[in-house]
Amino acid sequence: MRLFSAAALTFCLTTALFAHESPTHEHAEIVPIPAYSQPYGQASAAAALEAVQALLATFDEAGRAEFMFDLNGPTRAAWSNLPAGIVDRTGISIGDMSDDQRALLFAFLASSLGEEGYESVAEVIAAETFLSTDGRAARLKWAPENYWLSIFGTPSADTAWGWQFGGHHLGLNISIENNRVETMSPSFIGTEPAVFTINGVDYEAVRDMHLAGYAVFTSLDAGQQSAADAGNVPDDVLTGPGADGTIPPTIGLSASQMSPAQQELLLSAIAEWVTVQPNENATPRMAELRDGIADLSFAWVGTDEVNTPTYMRIQGPTLIIEMLSTGGNVGDSAEGAGHYHTIYRNPTTEYGR
Repeated sequence: MRLFSAAALTFCLTTALFAHESPTHEHAEIVPIPAYSQPYGQASAAAALEAVQALLATFDEAGRAEFMFDLNGPTRAAWSNLPAGIVDRTGISIGDMSDDQRALLFAFLASSLGEEGYESVAEVIAAETFLSTDGRAARLKWAPENYWLSIFGTPSADTAWGWQFGGHHLGLNISIENNRVETMSPSFIGTEPAVFTINGVDYEAVRDMHLAGYAVFTSLDAGQQSAADAGNVPDDVLTGPGADGTIPPTIGLSASQMSPAQQELLLSAIAEWVTVQPNENATPRMAELRDGIADLSFAWVGTDEVNTPTYMRIQGPTLIIEMLSTGGNVGDSAEGAGHYHTIYRNPTTEYGR
């Protein structure tokens, strides 16, 4: 996940690769979102706590009540990756915030996720801005303002709490306990389009995830590729929103049947998701998965092309990763430019439970 050139100050919408064009409009103040920074030090639960307290201080009691919920209440699992025109959201949206509050929100996300995760958010919101001038945008409410923050529990260094940020093609669920990030399960990252340009900034949202999986597949010999065959491309990921507790059957090639070099490629693919969260949890999480790599399986069907039906699943006792390239677009303006759904889960620590 990466941005390839500096953001300009004015806003226009073009896609050099696919010749998509859209006019200037009112979302200029949101995209690009502020550059990644570390206002409270290296991303961590402690930095997130400082950042969220600064944000909460700008709201009165009634305002905070709009987006603060019980830690284990039903609201926490009621998230979606669908557009706001299809599924209503709880919490407070980017569009409901003042300029100062919006700046504090992005400081909170940078403090909570680290650079890789923050860039994922930037890419998803940029793609939504691309769709915001599409013919279906008004009905589906495709707009960069339509991403919501919710806080669960009372942020504290001594108690468990969590937060959720999401909207169309995004659902990040971070759980914190004892002032450390415990899990980011479940978290959904998708995009439409995947390859596009906004005002001189080239985006390849989710493409790194796709290509990392393809690198594993192409490293396999013919027999291994046959064992890794995932079969048909599903209509959607199997363990997405609303599928808490779902454990699909294990398919594909066991990592125990891979060479050390192939196992390293598999770990690199997994890291595309794990490093969305800050290093304080990403580093031990990757060490845990490396130690248990023989228990993982890898399944693949498809190609490396941006707009062809492709599906990957990496699965083990504490891990489910799915990556789906739908091979089609909803927005006419994104035609041929890719459409992805991905999910990361640790079924043993959903929402930190």
